[in-house]
Amino acid sequence: MADQAVAATRALFALVAVDRGKVMAGRSTSMVAVRRFEFLPEHPIVSIGAAVALLATTKPTPTKVVAALLDAGVLVETRGRRRDRRFSYAAYLDILRAGTEIESGR
Repeated sequence: MADQAVAATRALFALVAVDRGKVMAGRSTSMVAVRRFEFLPEHPIVSIGAAVALLATTKPTPTKVVAALLDAGVLVETRGRRRDRRFSYAAYLDILRAGTEIESGR
């Protein structure tokens, strides 16, 4: 079990490093988007409202940030609704779920 935890930790660090590069290289990326990306390991599921609170800003900024993270392929929309949309750092969550009962996917 300890070996699995070490492997998962390494996979998470590798994923974050690769995805950080994707975010930094994105056409629509701003410094705020990079800052928000750094919150994702602690908050892998986010809404625009939650991003407003985390970034201590008004709604337009997190909306642009989420769009940049979606464009970079880091976030995915989880609900498919027009209102109260939720987004997740799905690849990160998939690594955390691996080998568990909740491994079912998105």
